[in-house]
Amino acid sequence: EGLPSSIVEKIETSDGDSSAFSFLKRIFNEEEIIMTQQPNSADILAVFSDVDGTLVHYPPPEKQQDLPSDVIRLPPSMTGMQGIISSKTLQLCRSIRKDYKTKFILVSGMRTQTLLNRLPFLPRADAYCSEAGGRIFYPKRQSSNDADESGRQEATFKSVSFEGSTDEDLEQFYLTEDMGWRRLMENERAAGKDGYVGNELQSFLEPAPVVPISERTGVLWEFARDLEEKGLVLDTKGYSCCFRVNQKHQPSEGPAAEIFEALLTGKITFPSTLASTTNLGCIDFYPAFSGKENCCHYLIEKYSAGGGATLNNNALCLCDDDNDLDMAMACNHAFLPGISSKSMEEIVQQHENQFTLTENKNCDGVHVEGPQATEQALAFVLDRLPPRQKP
Repeated sequence: EGLPSSIVEKIETSDGDSSAFSFLKRIFNEEEIIMTQQPNSADILAVFSDVDGTLVHYPPPEKQQDLPSDVIRLPPSMTGMQGIISSKTLQLCRSIRKDYKTKFILVSGMRTQTLLNRLPFLPRADAYCSEAGGRIFYPKRQSSNDADESGRQEATFKSVSFEGSTDEDLEQFYLTEDMGWRRLMENERAAGKDGYVGNELQSFLEPAPVVPISERTGVLWEFARDLEEKGLVLDTKGYSCCFRVNQKHQPSEGPAAEIFEALLTGKITFPSTLASTTNLGCIDFYPAFSGKENCCHYLIEKYSAGGGATLNNNALCLCDDDNDLDMAMACNHAFLPGISSKSMEEIVQQHENQFTLTENKNCDGVHVEGPQATEQALAFVLDRLPPRQKP
């Protein structure tokens, strides 16, 4: 009662995964949200972190030869970008989980295939969220008997060795997907099911054909086809419940360029069951109850086991750009190793009490940027964690 009819339909057609659907009721019921905001505000239960530009950095070619010895190079993404992450970053992220007993979650807009390829180079986390929060995966310890329902062995992952790594850091693990959350995305008024074909965890081991955009059901892909018919070039490769429109891929002039500009400035509307975020000339579209902020709301509630935890009281954030903004503003505080855009810089200036910027700070006369700024941000995070959880 009181929920939008589209959400009621999703709840009524669910097959009973209660945690995801009780969350849906929460985000569309303001009174219930207010009632739950009563945990101890001193307890930080979770730290949510973006990946690219936050933990992983992309130094220009002229600086690639002068990197510190503890830096690890990641494999190139599908767009050809190759990032770096420092061993100290991996150590500090480990400390959040192991020494302070606090949940650490990666929340990224990257496609799921890219996440899986990078997993050995990223910090171990309690959850990994890809496609702007549309997919959530949890790590499980590897066992020789672990297989999926069809008897096929699941893909296993193992972190690369880094300076200060422990035997536990290098243990193999595998992932399991939050199927309750996924079923929200699979609704026909959201992304539908077809985008997941060929993008399953098993596809990491055994590549499978994907369903072409022209044949996918779901409002998200109907909207994608409409944009393609208008002449826009879409980035859909490796995405299950999200797609991107990159300004660099569009014609520089003509009707398609005008349509992209209208999309960028909000002059073109899209279906109410979808949402979007914009960053550095790229627009991501996804189901309305997806997105980084909603993903974080869902996880903090899940981790508090009904204890009424909220992002505002019980979560910290690490981020750097516009598509992180909703997540950053929802959390108790956000730490920024850098700022990727003028618009983000303006937001930080307007909300100084909400953000701590560590880039371009002088520590004993040393300029701080890139991995060093990330390490400083993580040190600030550790200072904010509850004393009772310290070793």
